[in-house]
Amino acid sequence: MIKTKTLYIVLVVLFYILPFKVKAQVELNYINATIVNKAGVGLEGVNILASKSKNRAVTNAEGLFRIYVQDQDILVITRLGYERAVIYVKNGTLANETIELKQWGVIDGEEDTNIALGSMPFERITGSVERITGEELNDFPTAFTREALAGRLSGLETFYNNGSPVSEVFGNSIRGQGVGQLIVDGVPSNDIVLTPAEVDDIVIAKDYGSSFMYGALGATGAMIVNSKHGLPGGRLFRFKSRTGVRTPTFLPNTMNAQNYARAYNQALINDGLMPIYTQEDIDNYANGNHPIKNPNNDYYDDLVNGIATYSHLTGDFSGGNETVQYFSHLGYYTTNGIESVGDGRKLTRLRINNNVQINLKNSGKVSVGVGGSFNRRNEPRTNANSAFNTMYNYPANALPYKINDTIFGRTQEFRTNLLADLAHSAVMEDERRDAFARIGLDLDLDEVTEGLSVNGLVGMYTLNVLSSFLDLRPHFAEPVFTENNDGTYDVGFREYRPGKIAFNFNKLGDRVDRSQFVQANLHYDRNFNENHKVIADFFYTNQKITGSQLEQNTIYRNLGVRVNYLLNNKYVLEGKLLNAPIRQLTQDERKKINYDAGVAWLLHKESFLKNADWLDFLKLRGNFGVQTRAVSQFFISENRYGGGGAGTFGVFPKPNAGAGGSNRAFTASSLVRPKQEYLSIGLDFQMFKSKVNGQINYFNIRNYDQITLPTDLYALIPSNYTPLVNYEDARRRGVDFGMSFNNKIGEFAYKIGVNAMYNVSYNTLSNNVTYPEGEEQRNVMGSQGGLIRGLKASGIFQDEAEIASAPTQLFGEVKPGDIRYVDFNNDGVIDEKDIHEIGKSPRVSIGFNYMMQYKNWSFSIHGDGVLGGSYVEQLNWNRGINDYTNDLANSWPVSNSLPRLTTLSNPNNYRTSSFWLKDAGYFNVRSIMVAYSLPQNLLKNLGMKEFSFSGSVKNPFIISSNEDRFMPDRDKGYSEHPVLKAFELGIQVSF
Repeated sequence: MIKTKTLYIVLVVLFYILPFKVKAQVELNYINATIVNKAGVGLEGVNILASKSKNRAVTNAEGLFRIYVQDQDILVITRLGYERAVIYVKNGTLANETIELKQWGVIDGEEDTNIALGSMPFERITGSVERITGEELNDFPTAFTREALAGRLSGLETFYNNGSPVSEVFGNSIRGQGVGQLIVDGVPSNDIVLTPAEVDDIVIAKDYGSSFMYGALGATGAMIVNSKHGLPGGRLFRFKSRTGVRTPTFLPNTMNAQNYARAYNQALINDGLMPIYTQEDIDNYANGNHPIKNPNNDYYDDLVNGIATYSHLTGDFSGGNETVQYFSHLGYYTTNGIESVGDGRKLTRLRINNNVQINLKNSGKVSVGVGGSFNRRNEPRTNANSAFNTMYNYPANALPYKINDTIFGRTQEFRTNLLADLAHSAVMEDERRDAFARIGLDLDLDEVTEGLSVNGLVGMYTLNVLSSFLDLRPHFAEPVFTENNDGTYDVGFREYRPGKIAFNFNKLGDRVDRSQFVQANLHYDRNFNENHKVIADFFYTNQKITGSQLEQNTIYRNLGVRVNYLLNNKYVLEGKLLNAPIRQLTQDERKKINYDAGVAWLLHKESFLKNADWLDFLKLRGNFGVQTRAVSQFFISENRYGGGGAGTFGVFPKPNAGAGGSNRAFTASSLVRPKQEYLSIGLDFQMFKSKVNGQINYFNIRNYDQITLPTDLYALIPSNYTPLVNYEDARRRGVDFGMSFNNKIGEFAYKIGVNAMYNVSYNTLSNNVTYPEGEEQRNVMGSQGGLIRGLKASGIFQDEAEIASAPTQLFGEVKPGDIRYVDFNNDGVIDEKDIHEIGKSPRVSIGFNYMMQYKNWSFSIHGDGVLGGSYVEQLNWNRGINDYTNDLANSWPVSNSLPRLTTLSNPNNYRTSSFWLKDAGYFNVRSIMVAYSLPQNLLKNLGMKEFSFSGSVKNPFIISSNEDRFMPDRDKGYSEHPVLKAFELGIQVSF
């Protein structure tokens, strides 16, 4: 860590002393120019800085400005909602006195856009891509780029994987298939933690038209990230500080001890059993007279303070000249947990990212990147999810926190004492260190052949996790009560575990991962004339992944070619061939070739649309291809049986218990590569002088020959000896749509963005039971995915007469208060043959974004959600001795909203049925931010380029018909740590 810090300091010092030619006394000239948007409308309030003369200017209402410059100067142009521009002044003049700024989210057909292993003009890309800049992501109060993408782009969904502030993880999915590859500056980097402050732009490559050349890992799409790099135009230092507090979005509403005792007694009576809690017990729970014998714990109040503080500081240093550009990022992030006892949970993270680009005059460029992060986490060994799972499941009277000053309580039924575990037990400390380095070389070979160039990239990513723990063990015992003649109790205890004091940390386990990546590309880009233009690439990539948690090394090697042909500036034809072998399969399978073909038609250039003033850009595109899918199973085709008869597999063999091992070792020779067919058709459009931008896509995905263990297809073969086979075949079809509208009314500018995706899967072949004639409605194969199959409920039985007159229900004894079902197949009984489709999971996801600017004020709001669909609410199923929510107080006979309480499993009530269906729809407001920037005339006097204040809130509220769940992730707050809402204040200063 010390060496890396030293390297960082050295790099920063080198950046500061990079030579820039500055003359002490020079003659200044003034220039006039107009700054416009793509529609040609003048932009007011644009900031212009002459980097050498240090003069500033701001455009007027017509977009005009005047500024004094040196003969050879560089103008740096910035405005909120537009990408930063750099314009060169040569001999005291501009090449063009009208300067066009690129607005966020506005289509530019000629702009190079990142795709797999390269870039291409947007108008020539035959697949679906969407781009967002890092500056756009900065209005989201988060330290995680993946989270900031929520609701922004069509076809992209964002999930809360872990809600604990010291273990936060967010996931993304493209068209319901996950994200196959996260590419950062050309290098695969799936485990890297990126902050929005580091990001220059992100491209979501949704289909084979843009992700195919990544091979097997790009089959499900890719997230292509360019981190920031310096631009010519002097030096810029930007400091940003964000500080805030976080509190749970949702916590369960559970019963106190006296209400739980009453409800549990009622459940026992319903089951024909004797109640176990006396009225004296219930009174003692209420008045707190006997806290050891009759505890009444409020875990959320006792153990959770509900507030976690955090701070995120970043400093960016960038700049350069026409030869060298550099960017250096240093970020510091710290947060703590929301538990209120013990030392709590703490996380600190130091993040470093350095990029240098050196232009080799007219012959190419060299790019170098180095950085990483250092994370230290301290927390109780009981992880946050386990702690909140215990809080939800343990009733308020489960155990006393303490029997006396030195002994903590536990019982045979409830063995976890959270006060002891969180404040007096083992403490874990881990350090997560990741580092990356890359060097890229682009050489122009025009002297050899016009349009020819060669590109090379070598990258490395390493992750080390070092974990240790302090093995503190408190004294645990179960209280035993002996009643005296006067009604009092003597307290004894049954020993469970004596205490243990520890002073030194013990090693818990280490993790070491390495990823090495090499890419070589021969690139050909030539315009033979205005009607014939060709871009061709020949690629080679090799990624090797090793790790202490892998049973064998993983290698992804790709060799391929891509040719893109533009005819008459209107018609695009593209073809790709790729060999992406799967190491676990045979040599014959490794030689197979994947293919993709794409077309695009630039309709706005056709004569029948050329004069349509309302249309700026319209591209119809489509592509179809077949790609190898990655294989997760670790097996090889050779015989790996040991002398003792136990099977061993992989590069690092691990003996399998039991003589004979497993027949799976022999199946690789008969397996073929799993494949994915991908058809994508779409439109990219821009209308009304760049005010409306968007795209609409249809996709049809087929995953077939998937390798699986068909355990449900062979009833008599033990799963350990079931051969792996190519069997599963599934389809996914849908439509995604995204559109934005931007406008300006006087000094008020705004942008509204909406996106949506309809997505449904189909099971053609799957590892599921096939039901006989008469029960076809239960089959998973041949039907849509996400169907909810169960019984149709028709209320609750009120008495024995209703039970006697209804068809017999064959799910155990039925009593008044139990759920009544409909005889779907009319055979006179209710059994599993009556299971049929009763609902569907959500099919439509949505996103909404609104941004506005008025003078120096800005405002933004972002959100996402799902429309329609259902889910099966299992929150109050079969609680047994576990805690009850307050909703259970309304169980039958109080109301018919819930069946009778029971302490038994009750398979009649606690099964999938329409009784438990609830609306799955919701809209989650992810973030709201308000910011104010000081005017330029004031900043000039202060010697600053920028100074802004911001206030924001994250996860403020959810619009949903269900108030008992955090709908974006329904387990959060119950069996898992809750998602937190945040209130944040920030400042940003640039010099």
